[in-house]
Amino acid sequence: MESNNLLTSSKHQIEEKPKVDTTQNVSNIDVIHGGTSQPPEQVEAAIKALEDGINVRRIKRTKIHRPMPILLRERKWLKYPTWSTACIKMCKPVKELKEVDIDQLIEVRQGYGTDGLHRASKKFKFQVAAPESRCFSIVYRHPRYVCKSVDFVAESEEHKEYCVKLLHQLISTRKHTMSFDEKQWLMRNFRKADLDRNGQIAFGELWKLLKKLNLQMSVEYVRKLYDLALRESESQTGKPRRALNAEEFMKLFQILSDLPEYRNALIIANGNSEEHLNAQQLLKFLTEEQKFESIDVKKAESIIAFCEPATDSAKGTLTVNGFRRLLQSRWGNILKQNHENIFMDMTKPLYDYYINSSHNTYLTGLQVRGEATVEGYISALRKGARLLELDVFDGESEPVITHKRTFISAITLRNVLRCISKYAFQTSPFPVILTIENHVGFVQQKVMAEIFEEILGEQLYHPPENAATTPLASPAELKQKILLRGKNSGINDTPMDEDMETPSGPNDAQSPTSNRSPVDPAFGRRIALPSVKVGGNIYQDIQDHPMNGSASLSESKVNTFLQANIPIAAYTSSRLIKSYPRGIRQDSSNMNPIPSWLCGIQCVAMNLQTPGEDMDINNGMFAINGQCGYVLKPKVLRDGLDPRQCTDVKINLHVAVICGQYLPKANPQGNDIIDPYVTLELFGIPFDLSKSRTRAIKNNGFNPVWNENFTFPLRCPEVAILRFCVKDFDSTSSNDFIGEYTVPVPSIRPGYSHIRLNTGFDHSPDDAASLFVRVSVDETS
Repeated sequence: MESNNLLTSSKHQIEEKPKVDTTQNVSNIDVIHGGTSQPPEQVEAAIKALEDGINVRRIKRTKIHRPMPILLRERKWLKYPTWSTACIKMCKPVKELKEVDIDQLIEVRQGYGTDGLHRASKKFKFQVAAPESRCFSIVYRHPRYVCKSVDFVAESEEHKEYCVKLLHQLISTRKHTMSFDEKQWLMRNFRKADLDRNGQIAFGELWKLLKKLNLQMSVEYVRKLYDLALRESESQTGKPRRALNAEEFMKLFQILSDLPEYRNALIIANGNSEEHLNAQQLLKFLTEEQKFESIDVKKAESIIAFCEPATDSAKGTLTVNGFRRLLQSRWGNILKQNHENIFMDMTKPLYDYYINSSHNTYLTGLQVRGEATVEGYISALRKGARLLELDVFDGESEPVITHKRTFISAITLRNVLRCISKYAFQTSPFPVILTIENHVGFVQQKVMAEIFEEILGEQLYHPPENAATTPLASPAELKQKILLRGKNSGINDTPMDEDMETPSGPNDAQSPTSNRSPVDPAFGRRIALPSVKVGGNIYQDIQDHPMNGSASLSESKVNTFLQANIPIAAYTSSRLIKSYPRGIRQDSSNMNPIPSWLCGIQCVAMNLQTPGEDMDINNGMFAINGQCGYVLKPKVLRDGLDPRQCTDVKINLHVAVICGQYLPKANPQGNDIIDPYVTLELFGIPFDLSKSRTRAIKNNGFNPVWNENFTFPLRCPEVAILRFCVKDFDSTSSNDFIGEYTVPVPSIRPGYSHIRLNTGFDHSPDDAASLFVRVSVDETS
């Protein structure tokens, strides 16, 4: 196929019969990829029990309230008691229950496992009234915070175990696939639109739904389609109808959502201008166009059998209906085959990898005031972070974690390490690095060393005696290990990541750094990555620094090295470096990670709680290789060379932005239909930086069509990253963010792709919003 073939658009025709059947489940590709089985009988029993309600006492602001039920409604909403400030004082529950979408549930946590319970349990009276063995918490995603936890105490340990078991089984019913379940999404919207809950949708309800879904059509056009659907139903049943049921709604939606772009792609793939593919043609399409391997005719036949309902076409033939399902499954994912899994060599030294790193991990907001929180560590680990930061200070009796010279409240080191120990290897088996900002006095350093040993136990990595003279171990060798990074000797007078630009904080007197102490030898021996300082002579530093030495560079210093052409890549080819944001970023904003990566710097510390373009780039980098937190650096950097020296174009990357689907509004509560356009931005070496955009489509976020081609010549594709970003055009104000997707160029699979966008304030994966694109790559050398 030609790389710049575009799919031409055409207007919807009322009289044209729809061919896209959205009533079938398009996401459960388990038949092809071996997904999860159906929920067992005990899960159904748990759902029934939750529908009846389980009584517990909620804990809020350290107060224990009256017993109230946790309820499940419509198998979708988990409801729990909430209180207003006035009701808290009177110990009376409000009538309304708070509800949470079960798709947003993260986990059920037992014991004193949240910040709220940590604070409450400091009081002996609370421990007596709500023993740790009877407490549990529900943790769920929240649009404005890292997450939200709701704490409860059960009447007995047995009752708590019963509640936790039911909630665990509820969470297990959720499906996690790489595909878009269109049927489920449509049914969810149908139930939302059915305001009177009579199982039918009147025209007024339908019209409100279409406006919410960003579909701008004339009311007369939609009304005509709606009346046609009613008349067709009346002719079949012989009964007058005033509203559509779920099945009829699905059929109507087929017409509204039908896009000829899929049909045109199918015709091109067929090669004979026919709108279907047999097994042999599908095999050719998947191998030649989509670049999949290890597929034979038998596999193609099984794919057709799954994607194509038998009632839609002759058996063994893929029509546009199944073709659409195919592209919404793994066979239409933009990542190369297996790149969503761990596919890289994990046996090289630690410094040969980019490592997903967190900055000020204990913070969930601004860096000047607020609270240090264990949720920051748990959230970072869940997001794939493998380097965390602990700013440790003297506490009343044992060390605590807080932010120097600020109004940030403290949390105990002990509680943080318990959380890290529990969650460190739930998302990745590869090592976790803890950067220790050691502000602790000599006495409590001994306590700190004991706490690390007590809580981390065998997880704590003890460096060998020859660590300074041998290359670092590999991620594969360090599985399930936690490494400490920090000062291991000398006077503890300078924080590892101190930036000279950092302004004096509002609470200098709070900082104990004036009590400077030497590093306790017992604690120093536990440091696997001792801190060193990079000077002006890189090659001398390579000779002098221990092999396990690890330097820290500020954002400003990295940019200075780049501008001065200092060969920092030669150093990072055999030593591990962490870069961190400038101290003036008191708003927890992020730095651009690209300059650090171009230097070969492994650990670019990011404020993971702060969404934005820079965080999107970081997330895109670590979305590959099983999201394990480690990505093998390109060979040019492993060899210690500067990738900016690449001057010849190696490839031309061609991207056709075809259409979009189900794009959300920038403001979910707003009434305006968006005018979407797509920007495509290339990040990498300066020669490869590029930004292009499509035209804006007026009043259509439902199924906008662009059909525009773009070409990007790349000199160093090994370090290039491509970001798709959808925005709402506005001629009078800034263009609002709608959604984005970022991917490393070496992991892009040529062919057609359905790109699932990250939307909303926190740039999280959207249920339905996507871009339909086609990519091809021409090698020039």
